[in-house]
Amino acid sequence: MTNHTRLSTLLRRSILRRSVLAAMLISSGLATGYSQESPNGSQEQIASREGAWEFLRGPITTARRTVTLAPKTEHKPALSVRFIPDPFHAKPGNAAIFYLKAGGFFEQTAALQAKRKFEDEARAAAGDQAYAPYVWLETEVKDLPVEKVKEYLSYTSFQPLFLDEAASRLHCDFDRQIKTVANPAGYLLPEIQAIRDVARIQAMRFLLAMAENRTDDAVKILGQLIAMGPHFCQEPFLVSNLVGTACVNIGLQQAYYLSEHANAPNLYWAIAQLPKPLIQLEQSLAYEHEFLFEQVKALREVDTVPKPQQYWSEFIDRFTKEMQGLETPLDAWGSIGKAGITLAIGSNVPKAREYLAQVEGLSYDTLDQLPNTQIFFLAMRRFYERYRDEEFKYSFLPEHARKKAKPSSIDFNEFSLRYGLITLPTSAFLPAVQAAQAASLRTQQQLAMWQTVEAIRHHLATHDNKLPATLEELELPAPHDPLTNGPFEYTLHNTGATLKGAENPGLQYQLELRTKPTTQR
Repeated sequence: MTNHTRLSTLLRRSILRRSVLAAMLISSGLATGYSQESPNGSQEQIASREGAWEFLRGPITTARRTVTLAPKTEHKPALSVRFIPDPFHAKPGNAAIFYLKAGGFFEQTAALQAKRKFEDEARAAAGDQAYAPYVWLETEVKDLPVEKVKEYLSYTSFQPLFLDEAASRLHCDFDRQIKTVANPAGYLLPEIQAIRDVARIQAMRFLLAMAENRTDDAVKILGQLIAMGPHFCQEPFLVSNLVGTACVNIGLQQAYYLSEHANAPNLYWAIAQLPKPLIQLEQSLAYEHEFLFEQVKALREVDTVPKPQQYWSEFIDRFTKEMQGLETPLDAWGSIGKAGITLAIGSNVPKAREYLAQVEGLSYDTLDQLPNTQIFFLAMRRFYERYRDEEFKYSFLPEHARKKAKPSSIDFNEFSLRYGLITLPTSAFLPAVQAAQAASLRTQQQLAMWQTVEAIRHHLATHDNKLPATLEELELPAPHDPLTNGPFEYTLHNTGATLKGAENPGLQYQLELRTKPTTQR
């Protein structure tokens, strides 16, 4: 295989990798909804169950949950229950310190060993089946093995204090100083992944609190999970933002147990007081927008001012060094040597000239004054800037407007194959912005649906346990679906009511709402 063929093959793989990343982002988190029949009329089957959720696979990935509502009027004083402190009541200080303490097991060697022994023994006993403790997150509260859960949680009994301290602060800074890092793509985030495990354990504490009817504790624990979202959105990395999103979703997956409990407060106004959106990506998207130039700093120097060939010879060395070890297609440059790189660049100069002239509008007179290597890297930079902004620009529109926009990925894939190697950094480093925003919106949609459910709880308490005929009847206004900026789909029927969120994308939430008989209230 020639060097040129090898790099072309890697180009095609990089496009696939980017598509897979987008799919992973889209599929992360809880996707709920329900479709009774596929387009051909066949009944859909439940593919899996996780606790109270039933997941279905059909034309779209769906899941549904039946929520048997406990009537409860709005809380008084209305704003006295909060998941996240307001600026006046928040403690000064840095939440990151307490997250590190919660996940670090500092001076807790015996507890860590006992925790791992419990997990290893449970794994061995389960064989190829789901095993404790994580199977408990897929267990309904009524079926929770309370004593076993208590035993396991005893190994991390030091965590709640630190998580309470973290949640009481608005500021969260892990002091990355990322702009000074020479190789940001190689920057590791082990503490962020460790905190995700802390979130799972925290969800077990929530389930235990519900099993023991400690609803006030459950509300507090859920608030600590929700706080992880805006905290990790202060990070400059999308991956940290998505872990924060996952932590919130771990909690929201269990939240409806509160809506079903007679002693749980109505949380309508607690949800209303949360930041909107809860998952804010602006900081990480600003860094991701400049990521290629942060990783390959030499590319910032590329412009239309002619430079001598010796400069470009040294430039290739710097570029190759800054691209090494990143597990991208351009890693291959290190193995083909300087002569091979020069040959690969030369073979792609005609495509680079074509791109700069026909797409970027540079004159051939201007291009004739530039060395071939400069033409190649100028096309590489311009291509990245153009398609980076095509990907990012829709992030500044509301979701219902973004849906009308033509996705840039179609043109991007076509142009990638057409223009070859100049597109490699774009396909390797351009983040799946729209998929990340979909994850953020999915969380916001879950919160809006939950707030609607709490509004219905208030209605039940003030209307003799009767469900509203429409959402317009609610005294506490139902929020709009963040995906459409319009009302949620709500249908009253003989067995209760159905509340649906809009599809996002290929995923849908659906709640089957039921009322408790008067004797059970």
